[in-house]
Amino acid sequence: MRNPAAAPSAPLVHEGRDGWLFLRGGANFVTSLYSRDSGNLPDAKIALWRKLVERRAARCRALGVACAHIVVPDKLTIYGDRQAETLVDPDQAPAIRLAEQMRSSAAAHTYIDLVAPMRARRDECDLYWRTDTHWTPEGCFLAYRALCERLGLTPEDDLLARPHETYGAPMDLGGRVEPLRWENVREYDFAQKAKRVWINRITGYLEDPAYQEAIHIGARARFANPGARNRRHVLLVGDSYSGPASDALTGMLAESVQTLDFVWSSEIDWSIVRRRRPDVLVFEIAERFLAALARDRRPLWLLELQQNVRAYRRRRDMRRATDSA
Repeated sequence: MRNPAAAPSAPLVHEGRDGWLFLRGGANFVTSLYSRDSGNLPDAKIALWRKLVERRAARCRALGVACAHIVVPDKLTIYGDRQAETLVDPDQAPAIRLAEQMRSSAAAHTYIDLVAPMRARRDECDLYWRTDTHWTPEGCFLAYRALCERLGLTPEDDLLARPHETYGAPMDLGGRVEPLRWENVREYDFAQKAKRVWINRITGYLEDPAYQEAIHIGARARFANPGARNRRHVLLVGDSYSGPASDALTGMLAESVQTLDFVWSSEIDWSIVRRRRPDVLVFEIAERFLAALARDRRPLWLLELQQNVRAYRRRRDMRRATDSA
């Protein structure tokens, strides 16, 4: 589970109705993304994403790899009716506009729209944590089922009935308001049959409390599940909604297929696809990260090198702080 914020920063957070907190600012200027003609994600940039999805689908087809693209909607897109005041028009959400453009695309079958099914079920249970930007296990499971259906995978229907830990915590947004907002959260380890058999150094940094989750892009992990009902190898390229651990989408998929490789990135390194030769390539991205158009040009080895340098500098700074204390 994500660490709470260390200090309040109220302008980043909108306090909605019924205890719902929403990210309104941050590095991606969330509230600027809900406009067709201006802001950081106008329709012109959405069209570039459509072209990128089409290029990726064509490249996968040439390699004999099935593929799927999932945009995880921002909480404002799904629960915009909980705004205390109108920050955005949820119906102008980037995920909705991309889904509109993909309907007429030759690659439409590779794009999975989560907005419609999530809005249909948003009142049945909380699909997102009220005090965090991330989805709940129920929200993640909805996406997992949609992905399995599209790819022809037999799902593990009992995932949410498995043992889990429940505790109270001020989550990412709850730690940024005064007073702190605590929420009862449930944390699962979905990988019971699957085993994580390899991680890279970036995942080690991510899971080391000393780095406070500051180093995460480029994290990789591999899971093996020899007895899985789906004899498939999946390469999942995603972000914190998937992760290199087994508490979210990565864990659900790892429990369902024979092998799974996870890469934390908004870009696809095609040399990894050729080397790992997956049956399925899944690309997952948070809606707000669409603000930065992926180029699929940066190799993973370079990204990992850059992150190792960051880690070295962080360790150096920590040693200096300790020495001067």
